[in-house]
Amino acid sequence: MRKARRFALLALAFTLLLTLADTGGAAAAGEGGGGEMVGYYASWAAAQGYTPDQLPAERFTQINYAFAKIRDGKAVLGDPARDGKNLRELTALRERNGDLKIVLSLGGWDDSAGFSGAAASGESRSAFARSCADLIAEHGLDGVDLDWEYPVSGGAPGTAHRPQDRENFTLLLREMRRELDRQGRRDGKRYVLTIAGAVNSGYLNNIEPRAAAETVDHIFLMAYDLHGPWDSSADFNAPLYAPSGGTPRSRASVDDGISAWLGQGVPPEKLVLGMPLYGYIYQGVSNRGNGLYQSFQSAKSVSWDKVKEEYLSKASYRRFRHEEAEVPYLYGSGSFLSYDDAESIAAKAELARRRGLGGVGFWELSQDRDGDLVQSAWAAWNGGRFLDVPRDAWYAGAVERVCAAGLMNGTGPGTFSPGGTVTRGQIAAILHRMAGAPAVQGPSFSDVPAGAYYGEAVAWAAREGIAAGFADGTFRPGLPVSRQQLAAILWRYAGLKGADGGGRASLRGWPDEAEVSGYAREAMSWALAEGILGGTKEGTLQPQGRASRSQAAVLLERFMNVLENG
Repeated sequence: MRKARRFALLALAFTLLLTLADTGGAAAAGEGGGGEMVGYYASWAAAQGYTPDQLPAERFTQINYAFAKIRDGKAVLGDPARDGKNLRELTALRERNGDLKIVLSLGGWDDSAGFSGAAASGESRSAFARSCADLIAEHGLDGVDLDWEYPVSGGAPGTAHRPQDRENFTLLLREMRRELDRQGRRDGKRYVLTIAGAVNSGYLNNIEPRAAAETVDHIFLMAYDLHGPWDSSADFNAPLYAPSGGTPRSRASVDDGISAWLGQGVPPEKLVLGMPLYGYIYQGVSNRGNGLYQSFQSAKSVSWDKVKEEYLSKASYRRFRHEEAEVPYLYGSGSFLSYDDAESIAAKAELARRRGLGGVGFWELSQDRDGDLVQSAWAAWNGGRFLDVPRDAWYAGAVERVCAAGLMNGTGPGTFSPGGTVTRGQIAAILHRMAGAPAVQGPSFSDVPAGAYYGEAVAWAAREGIAAGFADGTFRPGLPVSRQQLAAILWRYAGLKGADGGGRASLRGWPDEAEVSGYAREAMSWALAEGILGGTKEGTLQPQGRASRSQAAVLLERFMNVLENG
């Protein structure tokens, strides 16, 4: 994280985050090694307008559908009509990503009551495992994820417990593995088996961690809800590291949770670090310490989407970052808001890489509909390195740093496509995000579809005079951007942010000076003076030439420096 902190902090200040490629695959982590990108998709998300086809399927190796239920000791869909439709749409995502696994998750906080009974005897374990295998085969799925909250003790009111749950959980997992293998031999495929687990010592004492890890493909660490409305004071949902101050309970952290699992002898590659796409707002909090560790009157969860749309832009809230915990928070109007942003999510993904974990994941995807946090984690997990970006390429460093900041991403599994182009819609979207994604009302352009990811950005860019439309009422968002167009757009944005220092370089002497359009002459002069734009290897400006993805990465990195120092 340290090497990319300057870029991450700048991106945070502008609330981040755009993928310059529309989509991209989960590239190899580190030095070309594999890794999991796991996301939970909730059954209720489609009814709230976030349908499976909107998921960034190319980002993931596994999507868990949450949740199926346990009735009379067997796995069933809670709502067969709704769930069946969602599952059909989820499995269709494999057309976009042939390596994607669609997995059925059972249980969760509200539906774990039946686990203890299902695990209680050899007969009940066999019946449950068989029902799981039948259900996933019926719907063309790739495996099962068990989210038992919790064995032995804890969980929602009404959750059954037995002292034998600890050993029975292991036996249940082994029976599940046998049954899925039998089903796999019949179907000619291998079904995956995963579980979700808490990161506190109480949970670890109530299961057999090493035995579980030997049986499952991976364990999704629920490294969140370390603090919440059940506490007596406002605190961080998922601090990366334990702060030195505060109450004893505030000592819980993501890093400590990882250490607890590793301390049980669980191989790190079996662990997937789960991260929250939501936070908690505590209301009725005093302003002492900006609300941190103060008592509160009420509290509730808040999705990342709501945080950025309703709170980050409010002048009544001040934004802070706890340097020890490495998480942001807000205080204002008597409220304390703990949340994760792109920088803190990237820090967690980088910690997972450093500690050799098997991947990263998220609960739950409908809370990050633009993919801001997912993209940030993907970029950090991937390390900004791509198979088609040579280490000695002139643009390699810029690609790594811009991707680590979340401003660009890959175009496919392990690829960046450095020779590809960027478009007007993409550039408008990135600058709109940099400006804090201000709301824009009113008409846009005839060729900007309603709901397009760049729609509001295009309207904003036109309103601010950053990128104009054409005489026929179009914006042409898919039109590749030329070098002079990109210079002009960045120059106008720099002026909007008061970052135009006034420096200008002469265009005289460049062999293709005459090719610079009138509207772009001052912009090109500015870009040369600021060191954002330079000549090509042929010693020309090539103002009409298309800006490649590699060039865009370099220019964006330089532009970030101008903004930061301006």
